[in-house]
Amino acid sequence: METQPDLDPRRKLLCSRMNADRLALQMCEDTALPFAVVRTDCRLQPYRVVRTAETSPQDAIELEVAVL
Repeated sequence: METQPDLDPRRKLLCSRMNADRLALQMCEDTALPFAVVRTDCRLQPYRVVRTAETSPQDAIELEVAVL
């Protein structure tokens, strides 16, 4: 069975939940639109930041950020 190599530490930082949360907050503040952090099955992009309006019921939403 073939194992996948570990990710580069820089890639781990970019792929982190903390980075996705930071990006969603920054995008929300810059645009005044709500954004969501969505978990994916992709090892290289485990979290995706999208506008909340573009999420579907099948998405595993980890965080929603909105301006009040």
